[in-house]
Amino acid sequence: MAIHQTPSQRKTVKRVMHEYKHGELKTARGSRKVKNPKQAIAIALSEAGASKYDTPQERAHNLRRTKAKEKRGETYQAATEGRARAARTLASPSKSATKSTRRTSARKSAATKSAASKSGTGKSAGTTQRKSAGATQRKSARASAARSATRTTARKSASKTTARKSTARTTARKSATRATARRSDNGKTRTELYAEASRRKIVGRSKMTKQQLERALRV
Repeated sequence: MAIHQTPSQRKTVKRVMHEYKHGELKTARGSRKVKNPKQAIAIALSEAGASKYDTPQERAHNLRRTKAKEKRGETYQAATEGRARAARTLASPSKSATKSTRRTSARKSAATKSAASKSGTGKSAGTTQRKSAGATQRKSARASAARSATRTTARKSASKTTARKSTARTTARKSATRATARRSDNGKTRTELYAEASRRKIVGRSKMTKQQLERALRV
């Protein structure tokens, strides 16, 4: 059963077949060159992790090992074409380069410090600018705090006024309702009129309104 190859696996297979074509591919022990094309194909699939005779774990392990070897520049192609040293340099920079970089950075920092110490005026100007910026920020913060406090006070007063108005309206409605209930031509409520109608045994008194009861009692 054929195994689908990823681009990295195809790249590894191409590199191994290139080594075989140019006579650079050797056996696992490195004792002799590979001359059989079938053996070269088997080596390429094994290194690329695409051999159908290996388990998935073995294929993944072989591919990781091959990619690490290619990054280190330890392949036959890199050794023959002289790219092993370049690959190692890219993978881990030399100590001399690191030291030179450190020296350059130290020199730059020293030059910066000396220039700053010589230009005292520049420091004073920078300090003045910082102080003015800090004062401006403080003023703006105070102004914003005062605005927020004013808004809060206005909101509280508005809510209190609204509550008072609603309370006054509710009280007025209740008083009007009570006055309407008490009002009648003879100063009696509907309950009292109904009681009097029941004493007089007026027919249909339970369905009458207050005005109807008043009319019936006047007769």
